[in-house]
Amino acid sequence: MKTFIYKIITKLKEEIKNPQGEVVENIVKRLSISSNLKVNTGKFYEIKIIDENRNIADEKIEKISKEILTNPLVETFEIIEVKEI
Repeated sequence: MKTFIYKIITKLKEEIKNPQGEVVENIVKRLSISSNLKVNTGKFYEIKIIDENRNIADEKIEKISKEILTNPLVETFEIIEVKEI
């Protein structure tokens, strides 16, 4: 068995209103740091999974990401890193 660590980011789709992102944008603009920015907030997950091989682990992480971590109507996910230890 092998151990894999997945780093996953979930975030709202571009067309979905993001109140937290808008708050950050407004503060940055009010502080005159930048007037041209778009902030999209999200969540970060680190999942450790032990499985026979990477392909099987990948399939399980895809299922977890699609069915548990995100609401596919309003959110997306991206696996940003996979590490085998």
